[in-house]
Amino acid sequence: MGIAQDNQLKVPISKDDLEKLYEMAKTLKYGSITLVFQDGRLIQIEKNEKVRVK
Repeated sequence: MGIAQDNQLKVPISKDDLEKLYEMAKTLKYGSITLVFQDGRLIQIEKNEKVRVK
């Protein structure tokens, strides 16, 4: 196996998770998105959105 193949085996974020992250980021105006990892793998995505009241 080459270096590129080794790196592909250890990718901590799947393409599906990246798509979820992208969709969350598109709809977020003010706030944050937190990625939670355990044992080198993504296990949770948290979206915190702030709503300003005038």
